[in-house]
This record gives sequence, C-alpha cells and structure tokens, in this order.
Amino acid sequence: MSVVQPALRITSRRTRRLGGGRWLPGYLLCAPAFLAVLGLMVYPLVFDLRLSLTDASQFEVEGRFVGLDNYARIFADPTYWAAARNTVVLVLVVAAVEMAVGLLTALLLWWRFWGRSLVFLAVFVPWAFPSSFSAYAWYWLLLPPFHSFYTEQAIQAKFWLDGLLGAGAWQVLSIAVMNVWRGSSIIAVFLLAGFNAIPDELLDYGRMETSSRWRYLWRVVLPLNRRIAVLALMVALAITYLDFVSMYAESGGRIVVPMIGTMAYLDGIMGGRTAHAAALIVTQLPVALALTWIGLRFIEREPPSTPPRDAGWAVESPSARSTPRRAPLRAGRGARRRLGRRLAAAGGVVAALAVLVFHLFPVYYTGVQAVRPLNEFAQGQIFWAYHPDLSGLRDAVQDPVLWQWGVNTLIVFGLVLLAGLTVSLLAGYGLARLRPPGARWLARLMFFCYFVPQVALILPLFQVYNALGLDDTLLGIVLVYLTLVIPFATWLFYSYFLGLDREIEEHAWLDGSPFQAFVRVVLPMSWPVIIAAALFGVGMMGSDILYAGLFSLTNDTRTLPAGLGITAIDLDEWANVNAAILLSSLPIVLACAALGRYYVQGLRAALLEGS
Repeated sequence: MSVVQPALRITSRRTRRLGGGRWLPGYLLCAPAFLAVLGLMVYPLVFDLRLSLTDASQFEVEGRFVGLDNYARIFADPTYWAAARNTVVLVLVVAAVEMAVGLLTALLLWWRFWGRSLVFLAVFVPWAFPSSFSAYAWYWLLLPPFHSFYTEQAIQAKFWLDGLLGAGAWQVLSIAVMNVWRGSSIIAVFLLAGFNAIPDELLDYGRMETSSRWRYLWRVVLPLNRRIAVLALMVALAITYLDFVSMYAESGGRIVVPMIGTMAYLDGIMGGRTAHAAALIVTQLPVALALTWIGLRFIEREPPSTPPRDAGWAVESPSARSTPRRAPLRAGRGARRRLGRRLAAAGGVVAALAVLVFHLFPVYYTGVQAVRPLNEFAQGQIFWAYHPDLSGLRDAVQDPVLWQWGVNTLIVFGLVLLAGLTVSLLAGYGLARLRPPGARWLARLMFFCYFVPQVALILPLFQVYNALGLDDTLLGIVLVYLTLVIPFATWLFYSYFLGLDREIEEHAWLDGSPFQAFVRVVLPMSWPVIIAAALFGVGMMGSDILYAGLFSLTNDTRTLPAGLGITAIDLDEWANVNAAILLSSLPIVLACAALGRYYVQGLRAALLEGS
C-alpha cells in the first residue's frame, strides 16, 4: 500500500501536466482530422460566400462585385419562399414521423421477448441498405412501372395527392417514405442505446411513483433519455435534409419539386447560375449553425473539471425514504391485470411482426423482382414469383462492370473508414484527455461540420478537383467522403473519452508508458465505439448520391450506390437491375447487421456511460 499510493500521486501529477501545460501534443493529435475536414470545407464555404457577392456564371470563379444583389433577388423571388416552405415543412414533418416510428420501435426492442434479436437485425437493415437502392424500391412500390393489382388505385391516389399538394407530390411521398424507413431505423438504435443505459433502480422507483404506464413513459423514461433523443432528432433532421436535397439526382431528374437544395443544384450545376446558387447555399448555413448550437445545449457532456451534477441521476434508494403504499388489490383486479398482460403480449407480437415486415419488405420486393420472369408481369401479382428465373442473378454475377463498381466501393469505403476513424480517434482522445486550450470549441466546430449541407461543397470542390486532376478518381471520392465520416466520429470519440474514467489509464501507467497504456488498455476498451462510428460512417456514405454522382464520371471510379439506383433504371433490364441491387447490398447489410449490437454498446459508452 505504501508503494502504490506514491505511484498514484506521481501519475496524477502527470495527468495534470497532460491536461494543462502540455497542450501541444493535444493539438498535434487533432491536426490530421481538422486538416482533412477544414481543408475540404473552409475553402468551399469561403468560396461560396465570396462568389455570392458577384455576378459569376457558367462555372466562372471570378465575377463583377455586386454586393448583396443576389440575396435581394432571392428574397424577392416567390419561388424561393415556396422552396423554403417545402423544405422546412417536409423535413420537419418527415423527421417527426421518423422520431415517432423510431421511438415505438425502440420501446418494442426494449421489451424482452423471444425473437427480439431477429427483430433488431431487421431494424438495422434499412440503415445498411444504401439510400439510392432504398429510393429505387420505394419509388416503384408506390408507382409500379408495370401492371399490378393496385396500379389503378396508385394512379388515382397520385392524381389526388398531386391535385391537393401540387405536381410531383406523389414522387416526393416516395422519398419521404424511404426517409422514414431509413431514418426511423437509426433513431430506434440510438434510443435503444439510451433505454439500455437507464439504471434499473431509477426505473423501479419511477414505477412506484407513477400511476399509469403513460405517466411512467412520459415522466420517467423519456426525460432520462433526453440527451440521446435530442441527438437522434438532430441526426434525423440531417439525414432527411440530405435525402431531400439529393432527390433530384436520386430520381434521375424525375422529381423537380422546389426545394432549396434542389434549386441550388439546378442553378449551379445544371443552369450555370453559379453566383445565384452560391447565395442560395449561404442562406442555409445559419440554419445549420442554429441547429448545432441548440442541439449541443442538450447533448454535450460537461468537461471532467466540472463537478458532475447529481440532479436527474442520483436519487435516494427506495428503501431509504417513505415509499408510497399500494392499495390492496380488490376482487377481480388481479384477473384484469392478467388479462391486460396477455393483451399486451399479443399486441407486442403483432407489433414485432409489423416491424419485421416494414423493415424487410423493400429488400424482399427487390429480391422478388430479381427472379420474377417476364411472362408473370401480365398476371398483376408483383410480390411473388411463381416460377423464379435465376438468369438475372447469373447475369449480375457475370457482369464485369458490377464487379468493378464493387471493387471501387470496397476500396473507397475501406480507405475512408481506415483513415477517417484513425484520425477521428486521435482527435477525440487529444481533445478530451489532453484538453488543449479551446478543446471544447474545437469539438463543437467539428460537430457543426457534420451539418454543413453537401451542396455547399459541390461547386468549389468541382473547381479544385478539376484544377488538381482529382475529378473522376478514387482519391477524390475518398477525400470528399472523409467529410461525411470524420466530423461525427471525432465528436463521438471526444464524448466517449470525456466520460472514460482517468484512473483506468493512471493504473495502466504503472506498468508502462502512456503510449503502451493507450494501445493495450484504452484502445481495446474503445472497440464498441469504433464499431459504432464505422457503422454510422457506412450509412452516411451509403446515403450519398451527390458526391459520387458528380465526381465519379466513369465505371472505373463509380461505386455501387452511385451506379445502381434510380439513375440506372432501365425497364428493359428490370430483373437484371434488381438482381444487381440485391447482390450488391447483401454483403453490406449482413456485415452491418452482424455488428449491430456493438453499435448499441458503442453509442451507450460514448454518450451515456460515465455521465
């Protein structure tokens, strides 16, 4: 004991030095991540701001200075306000539906029942399924390209909705449903991680203090899960906005409903009104900044130097205070409770089956279309193949272009995850453990970068890539995809290391150097968080269609999500396209589903444990 205590005092002094005087190593660990992200974001944002003050057009980088004229024209244009209204209403409504569906799904998964693991795997499938594939399935599910038993009803519903909300509303509905399908999946996983982290004693006490299950949910469970619920809502808003911005590209130009992102894309890329498009982009940045600031007020961890607040977590033991006396059960009340439990169990089974069908049906639909022979299309039944034809699958397996896209996807995703997670881990550790001056604001800056609209980077990076020869190269795709992975991963690691007990490292320092302690102790403990960050990154890269569609121009650099999707639809090769989508998505879906439970563990460790 006399030997250990002085050693601990020495390591605690070393910890204080690392957190205070030795700030340079913290900045050095952060440098690669910030150079990668800010190097690809700061210039484009400054470029957009400068270009918005000129009259540049036709992809020119210079123009005559016109001040705020572009903004004046935008704010005086009724089309802009219609697009802004569409953007706000669609994003908020769809995100709210995603939250509701995700919450109900998370509550179902939180309830322990036989087969829960299978339902969880099904829930995780939509996040792993690339959004371009998802859009393909839902687009044609709602508007069948061939005769089916519900084609007439779908056309009537389309005309009704278009007449009510305007032309293109039915196509927008397909993107909205796809968003709910994918977004509610990741929200359910986030919320499930929060529910699993609530201490049992708080739940037990909450049950005694509340008179109904609704009050228990509203006053106990949800408040204790507020931080992760707010983060899930922010992610839902970001993903929803991302999909609506890219729906013009995802639909191959079929959906032209006014949205701010669509207007910027059409004006800047298709129409050559670069200055006007840059002004449209700049008007979106204050919204992203406000969303980040409001969200951080709810989800940000306090630095270790701040004493932990006990409110909301530290409560007296139920046995240490007077507990409410329960009224004795009246005659017949026990029978009613047993009946209620049986009805709840039956309802849970129905809900579990509904969740399975909802999350797996688009994949099933794609599989059926891949093996459905042409002579069955006249029967009107599109959800079953009576005489499966495997020729489409054989053609997909033998297609060299598909193999090229698959190799490109493996290279791009692999390099982005390897490089992105490495620099993110180092940056999160350096900010949280070494705590250089401004560490908290640097973490906030990185978190804000996650919400910067993709369309803000397209035009400037197009100019840079064209000058440096990075367009239509795998390196160019890898670099731009780092902006999808590093910001959120860095903030996740920063939050994790803030909550990780320092004494773990201090004890490890007794047997080795800080580097050895990091490699042998800290890094193995961080694997669930690393897996969580990796799976989130895979989902974000799978959600992209703008970057890959613009910067990969040939089959030599195209990835599977960019090559297969609505833009690749050819109804003459219906089975082949569906077969290619099915075969391309299965490896990603199976790998992500197998690691899904580590995703929950990683989110719990990074966002809740140690709080």
